[in-house]
Amino acid sequence: MDQPSSTAPAGQTAVRNFRPGDEQSWLSLILAAPDFPYTFFNRPPSLDALKMTLAHPAMDAAHNLFFAEVAGQLIAYAELWHAAGLKRATARVLVHPTWRRRGIGRRLLGLLEELARAAAGTYMDIQISSEIEGGRAFLQAHGFAAVHRSWRMVLDQAQAIPLPCWPSGYRQRSFVVGQDEHTSMLLENESFQGEWEFLPVELGEIEGFVRSPDFQAEGVIYAVHRGRVVGECWNWIETEIGEQNGDVWCLCVLPQHRGRGLGRALLVSGLQWLRGQGVRSVTLFVDGANDQAKHLYESVGFVAAEEQVWYRKQL
Repeated sequence: MDQPSSTAPAGQTAVRNFRPGDEQSWLSLILAAPDFPYTFFNRPPSLDALKMTLAHPAMDAAHNLFFAEVAGQLIAYAELWHAAGLKRATARVLVHPTWRRRGIGRRLLGLLEELARAAAGTYMDIQISSEIEGGRAFLQAHGFAAVHRSWRMVLDQAQAIPLPCWPSGYRQRSFVVGQDEHTSMLLENESFQGEWEFLPVELGEIEGFVRSPDFQAEGVIYAVHRGRVVGECWNWIETEIGEQNGDVWCLCVLPQHRGRGLGRALLVSGLQWLRGQGVRSVTLFVDGANDQAKHLYESVGFVAAEEQVWYRKQL
């Protein structure tokens, strides 16, 4: 994007809510800050990923998505997520590199905190890469402390991928549009309940992924046992960013079907599908407390590429 002169006084900065048509400028702002490797529902920044964010049933962009601008140019943004009845709010704040250390980030963060308090939130969480020392120092200076970790893991597709070995009594099938949106919602909510800061998946979130032009039903692999879907490996191919990069968006197995090799069968089936589509690398995210899942991913060649840290502030 065309960057306004950084000599303009910070006091001329206007803060406003999102307006339809901001998507491209928003994306340009994010891409201008490569030291903040943001993802959107585990997807890298793209117009499609931002549109999915705006359409998410928990995002109220007209009230909880803010932009700071100078002379009509976006120089920072902030977003707040908070569901009614929950103590936790989550947030993100990004300031263009040439506009940092002018109080803009502090101003936006304070605005989000006020909104979270007004909505009866009692604490706010922000996730950031452990490698971003400046961002971590900013959070610590404003009362945040590290409380949890997760990992971004990467698989180089030049590496050999084993063939799946399905446990006896299980078969696989692909996603059926118009039928399985509800299937995935129920499966993921039952599988992930009890995880750190679990928040139920909403049907609209699944429907938003299915509406994406990058969605491929064949990339969603289900494990079926006696007619019931009991596991899932949801795979994704990013095309907008110019390279064939794959994501394992979600891998889950119902608790009563774990310990049988089903997760591994789903995972390698998904990786084989991604390889067949010509992807160059595959990315996934895993919770820092889930050592079993991390070991599974490592066993097929994934390596931890980045540590992500959740910082928390009591409101």
